[in-house]
Amino acid sequence: MKKAGMEIKDIRQFMDWCSEGSSTYPQRKAMFEERKAHMEAEIARMNRTLDMLKFKCWYYEQAIRDGNEEKLAAMIPDELPKDIRAIYDSSHEK
Repeated sequence: MKKAGMEIKDIRQFMDWCSEGSSTYPQRKAMFEERKAHMEAEIARMNRTLDMLKFKCWYYEQAIRDGNEEKLAAMIPDELPKDIRAIYDSSHEK
């Protein structure tokens, strides 16, 4: 349960519910559903961050190749290559 990112107080609560029996199944399930939702939100945030890093790596690879950022500045966002535009858009989602 610790590997699921649960705090000690939540693990204690879970253990208490286990000792109370099957009547606490709904509470136990809700606890895991809440943790799952939290983790999914965290993964989405991390994926946006990863996409920003991918975009910046591509951007500076192009800037190094071109020797400046002028061409890149004119491309953002509408003229970016399709695959790069997808990660650019992903990284700028709220």
